Amino acid sequence: MKKFYFVIAAVAAMFIATEAYAQLGVGVGYNHGITTERVSGETETDGLDGFYVEATYDLNLMDRGWGSLALQPGVRFSYMGESDRDEVLDVLVKESFNETYFDVPVLVKYSYELGTVKLNAFAGPVFSFGLTSVSKVSADDYMFKYHNYTGKTVTKGESSSAINPDTHPEYGRFDLKLGLGVGATIMEKFNVKAGYNIGMLNRYTGEQVKDYRYTKHTGVFYVGLGFNF
Repeated sequence: MKKFYFVIAAVAAMFIATEAYAQLGVGVGYNHGITTERVSGETETDGLDGFYVEATYDLNLMDRGWGSLALQPGVRFSYMGESDRDEVLDVLVKESFNETYFDVPVLVKYSYELGTVKLNAFAGPVFSFGLTSVSKVSADDYMFKYHNYTGKTVTKGESSSAINPDTHPEYGRFDLKLGLGVGATIMEKFNVKAGYNIGMLNRYTGEQVKDYRYTKHTGVFYVGLGFNF
């Protein structure tokens, strides 16, 4: 938690210090989250769909004949989720899983100008902090909800309901991702981009069993549109 607050403070200080030299941009786009789980050499992947909204600053570092370099810190809110329903013994069972994140990308961006279009490539660390992660199952009047970051469970039913205290969770909130991507800026105002944030940390925080190592990594593919002020 302290590391996360330090990152936010550092980026905010950078925004303030470079305000006169930076260009503000905003953007929205589509997310596809990929979770990769490995257990004793076997791999399983799962996908989530969602969206993001973001704000970025472009701080120009240098311009040369071969192109330009800029530092692009930003803040991003992401949502991803999935849902399913099935009928079991004439009972409709609904399942859902959703997550929200607050990300702080700090990217180095290379641009090359071709008339009114600038081609871009960018890379750098993305500090990712999970806000919510909820698994939910419901059938008729019964509902079970589990908060993956805190271990809290909530049950509701026709005859009873309960909110159980936090238990030891096995899913870490924090991740450090490597962000890579390409894009284009049109007439200095409109942006299009696509990228992939590769999760570097094992999100599984539970106990490991000898000869039965379990790892869980998360990554995000995204495409989006933006506007520069």
